[in-house]
Formats: sequence, C-alpha cells, structure tokens
Amino acid sequence: MDSQGRFISQREWSRLCLFRVAQIDEGFHIVGLNGDSIKIPLAIAAGTSSTVTIWSDEVSAIEAENEVNLFFSREIGITCRLVYMPDDSHRFADITYAGTGKLTAFSDGYPLLLAGTASLHELNKRIQEVGQSEIGWDRFRPNIVVSTDVPHVEDTWAEFNIGEVEAQGVKLCSRCVMTTIDQSSGILSKEPLRTLAKYRTMKGKVMFGQNIIAQQGTIRVGDNVSVKRIAFPPNAEF
Repeated sequence: MDSQGRFISQREWSRLCLFRVAQIDEGFHIVGLNGDSIKIPLAIAAGTSSTVTIWSDEVSAIEAENEVNLFFSREIGITCRLVYMPDDSHRFADITYAGTGKLTAFSDGYPLLLAGTASLHELNKRIQEVGQSEIGWDRFRPNIVVSTDVPHVEDTWAEFNIGEVEAQGVKLCSRCVMTTIDQSSGILSKEPLRTLAKYRTMKGKVMFGQNIIAQQGTIRVGDNVSVKRIAFPPNAEF
C-alpha cells in the first residue's frame, strides 16, 4: 500500500510486473527490478496494524517489517509498505453478485478468476489476423485455467464442480489496462483490449473470464470439471 494506505497495482505502476517471485520452504524469495532480493514469510503473525483501502473497502492488515518495506519502496520508487491480511480480518465480495458472506482478500473483488483455453485461443487467432503477436495467460492472471473446446463457454457456468470442490460463476470479469502490459518488460501496448473490444464488449466493458466463488477444498492440476447448471451471470449482455 502507498503512504496513504491505498493499494497500489500495475494500473499505475506497470513496473510491478518485473518482480520475480518464487515460493520457498519458509515463504517467498523475491528478486527486485535492480537484481536485489529479499525473503518474506508465508504469513506475518505480528507487526504494525494498518487499515488498507482497496477500491471502496477498508480492511485491517499487518505491516511487514521495515527491511521489507524499504526494499519495495526502493525498488518501486515510492514510499510503500507490504501488508498481510490475517485470518481475523474479513473482506467480502460484492453481495450483488456473490451473495452474502462470501470472503475475498486483497484481490480486486472476488477470490477466484477462471478462464478457458479456447477463449485465449480465439483471442490470439484474432490478434494474429491483424498482424500482432499472440499473448499468454500472464496478461489475464487467472487462478484456474480449464481446457475447453468452445470459446467463452465458461461464461455460462453458473454451478459446477472442480474435482470435489463446488463452485459458482458469479460475474464476468471486466478487463482493464493491466492486460495491455507486457509482463516481461513492463511496456504497454493496445492489445489485447483493442481486439477484445471488437467482440467482447458488454455494457461498455470488455469481458474475459469469469469471477467465481468456491467452497473450501483442494483442487489439483488434472481435476475434471463437471457443470451442473448453465446460466449467464447478471452482468452478461449479448
């Protein structure tokens, strides 16, 4: 978060994509933009308490130790602090779409984002038809990628299982300028929003992927997906 307690993202600071993160036994190893590195724990049990503003929400968090905050401030070029959301701090997804009592954390608005492989394939086909290079999943940052045959079929998954975990599709994901940032260089372009806007604009927003909520459980690479109910979420418009 910045010095005013507001979350920061690649929307304003595209260079955030240049950090390299690897999970290690005791936490994470992070390599900064200038080659310096630091280790941070998986959880922060104690530290300075802060209130973080994420869009219109305010949530309680614990600040990392000063060494970590100085590392990120130096690398990004602004005064900032790394914060951790403890288990007793609750932030809820929008009840308009997710219903009451559905938890999320520091994500934009929902705990999980799902997309299908055929959707990216269709997008890249259209991008290449206008002479541009294809893009990868890192532009969209889905938590879950499902192998599909029909582009955007995941838009219709109202109730489904991933393995034994029950899930619900609640809102199509509107995409912003972050998708136009090359995650290997931090350089902005017009794709994929320019191409997506030609066939995926709904209510003035460009859609790709679906926000989902799920019951507690474990999912694994290779799990089967079984769709139990098909329906478009409320913000879909064709």
